[in-house]
Amino acid sequence: MLPPALSPRWLVVLLVTAALWTGLAMLAAYLNTGQPPTLETLRGASLSLLLIAGPPALLGFLGARMGFLFAQIGLLIGYLLLLRAFAGPNTGGFEDLAAVATFLMLGAIGLGLGTVLDIGRWFVGKRRP
Repeated sequence: MLPPALSPRWLVVLLVTAALWTGLAMLAAYLNTGQPPTLETLRGASLSLLLIAGPPALLGFLGARMGFLFAQIGLLIGYLLLLRAFAGPNTGGFEDLAAVATFLMLGAIGLGLGTVLDIGRWFVGKRRP
């Protein structure tokens, strides 16, 4: 389902992934504030999420497809936790910040775990004749 290494289709994967995460982030912001996002918010989120989606897509382009896949799984789990924090009762004021940090941290953990798996697969494949 993912393109092969060094395929120009990874640019499409990057743009679609960034657009998807931007839409989901705007939905979470709407659920948190109850107001639709402004154009300035949309532009800032688009750029930020393009930069967040960039490293996994670059690694996928270079052949680390598990790194890309696990990063997306980590971001999805982080997003679900973010929605839970936004939908729950706000008690101290730092819940949104902690939820966004969790979203980013789980994406980074997924990227790291997937990249380690890709490196392991590369070494195992190199040993076999």
